[in-house]
Amino acid sequence: MKRIFYSWGATALLALSFSFVVAQSKDTEKYRNESEEMRKSVWAWEKPEFKQRDIPKEYANASKIIIAHHTELSADSKTKLAFYGITFGTKKEQTISEVVRELIKINDKSAVSEYSELSFRQFEKGSGFYKVDKTTSYVGVRVIKPDGSIEEINADDIILTKDEVKEKDAKLAIPGLQPGDILDYFISTEQQLTDDIIAKPYKVTYFGDAPILNLSFHAQLGKKYAIDYRSFNNAPDLSVTKNEDGEIIVNAQKNNIPPFETSLWISPGQLLPFSAMFITLGVRRTTNTWGEREFGEIRKITDGMGPFKGKRNDFNSFLNNNYWPRSSRRQFDDIVDDAENKAKKLGLKYQDLSNEDKAALLYYTFRFIKLLNFNIDDMAKIIDIGSYHFNSNAVILYCLLKDGGIDGGILLSSTRDGLRMNDAIDEKDINAVAFMADSNKIMALESIYDIPFVVPEDIEGVSDTKAYSFHNAEAKRNNYPEPEISNGPTVPVSAADKNAHIENLKLSLNADKAGISVNRSTTLKGCYKEDEQRKLILYEDYYEEERKAFNEEKSLIETLEDGKKSKKDVDEVKNAFTEARKKQKDAFLKEAKSWFDLEISDFKDYKTDNLGVRHTAPDFVYSSSFNLSEMVKKTGNNIIVEIGKIEGKPFAVTAEQRKRDIDIYMPFARSLEYNIELAIPEGYTAEGIAALNKKVENETGYFTVDASSTDKLITIKLKKYYLHNFEPASNWDKLLSFIDAANDWGNTKILLKKK
Repeated sequence: MKRIFYSWGATALLALSFSFVVAQSKDTEKYRNESEEMRKSVWAWEKPEFKQRDIPKEYANASKIIIAHHTELSADSKTKLAFYGITFGTKKEQTISEVVRELIKINDKSAVSEYSELSFRQFEKGSGFYKVDKTTSYVGVRVIKPDGSIEEINADDIILTKDEVKEKDAKLAIPGLQPGDILDYFISTEQQLTDDIIAKPYKVTYFGDAPILNLSFHAQLGKKYAIDYRSFNNAPDLSVTKNEDGEIIVNAQKNNIPPFETSLWISPGQLLPFSAMFITLGVRRTTNTWGEREFGEIRKITDGMGPFKGKRNDFNSFLNNNYWPRSSRRQFDDIVDDAENKAKKLGLKYQDLSNEDKAALLYYTFRFIKLLNFNIDDMAKIIDIGSYHFNSNAVILYCLLKDGGIDGGILLSSTRDGLRMNDAIDEKDINAVAFMADSNKIMALESIYDIPFVVPEDIEGVSDTKAYSFHNAEAKRNNYPEPEISNGPTVPVSAADKNAHIENLKLSLNADKAGISVNRSTTLKGCYKEDEQRKLILYEDYYEEERKAFNEEKSLIETLEDGKKSKKDVDEVKNAFTEARKKQKDAFLKEAKSWFDLEISDFKDYKTDNLGVRHTAPDFVYSSSFNLSEMVKKTGNNIIVEIGKIEGKPFAVTAEQRKRDIDIYMPFARSLEYNIELAIPEGYTAEGIAALNKKVENETGYFTVDASSTDKLITIKLKKYYLHNFEPASNWDKLLSFIDAANDWGNTKILLKKK
């Protein structure tokens, strides 16, 4: 089911996932009693919109209609005396509660399928030094039948899907749901936080993929809280006041919201109406020395809260919160020395290298030593390297450049799908990368598969940038470098052929002429690479390729055997490598099935041919061979090859997406190519080759097919290009023209006629 809610931190209701404790214990009984009380309270709301049953005529044929959507948010805090084992102190306890309730008219089978099951996290506990935080969630579901009768779903009919000490996931089935029913459900989440003074972002959104007749929001924040707020993209202003007890009251209301297609190529920060809040546990006026919000402070933001405006969000605060703590001197002071030593092993002298070669060597050295580093206590990385993500290393890379004798800076920018920099309300709205001063080449390292001089796709083409450089590369506590600020360059955009998925396929009929044998070689370029690299590359292969690139003599296993590691440790690593390699076939097979969307058999010869982790060899190349059985049909003595199926399941625009009046923010300019050779069996001739040719082309992109044949071979070159990462809404029909052509080509066939 697809709802768009924004909530506090890690417990966001965006995924609507919760947990449930099924053990027959006092805690379980207590939870059930609380859950029942919560349902009684919510069902008793005196809100007329939840009693509405009539649907406007213009929405009579909609798959679903949200009759009412309401959120209740409350926050309170208190200070308590606490004993920390050595001494007494105080702790601030917060209780934050949110209830989201919806009343939805179900009009067709598609909506029934979408809402026939809720999944949720009922109980989640996290502990840390000096604090224990707890989150508890409750759910209530009622089905209102056309005759007005109400059927409440038994909350005990919950199926446990994950059972761990600190996290338990479950799902609740909604049986008997039918078109014409009205679903009334709520999800309530209560958080208990200790000594948490971080500003909490919260968003109220005024859109959905279904019409919304009534949308409302109400918050009541204790008098010790403070709030900053602003609305965007023609969203209504929030009403923020105080009641007689000094509590902050927030209200929002919007009615008759038409459906808004949000599933395809949009920029939420540019297109979608929402109100943003930062809710903070304030401080007393007399103790406000760091720019914190004071008790009860209300601030309507009129000029953004980006890192360039206001003490609370200035640039040093941005770095302090996100980068400097991870870029202390000890994290990079050895990298330049290591890079110089690695240059010697390669027969090079570091000082004689060009700035670009120096930067690349520093980058790869840091990646190898700090990110790819082997740690026997972290076997999970060896087993599944693709699951590892890294925080941005922009400042570290800048410091490496500086230490390595290369002038550079830090480039701050907005993201393509977020708010523009001057409107930024959160540090997450700002992206940071390092750059080289002499060439403006970008240095970004957020994934172990990243390579130098490649622009991250989420900032391509962004023009509102700021360049920061420093007199001193080193950061010390409370003594951050003072930046020199200038307008940064417009971030370049990669061309479609730089982000390519290329399939080189050699096809032939099987001996029984009932299927197709495929020899496949795939090349992925640019932004297409990382998803498949994560799935298919083994830690062992990556480590060994980098080791050889640095001209290191011993393999990882040999290094361990020659070192201080025990035979047991070495055997453990060998076994982990073996297990990972066994699983690699499943990963390759899953990727092939997903791409071709056909039944695959006799899968073999799978391998990675080039890992694509160096800028000197940036393409990710892998290969395999297998059989496809769903492309061939016999008609008498002749054979029909449904060659169009080799496209798999090409991207298609749904009926709901075809009407569009908003600009188009695609992930990146990109291209898809198939280079196909189909061997003609002995004793057959090919017909229908000319019908394979196709050409639909305009300024947004194109779809072309060039097909030819000889007596023995059919050659097909298929190309589909999206030329830009952005198109105005006026070009939507032009995009559809070649997207539709590519889908139509999926029905093409070749006749192999018996001589």
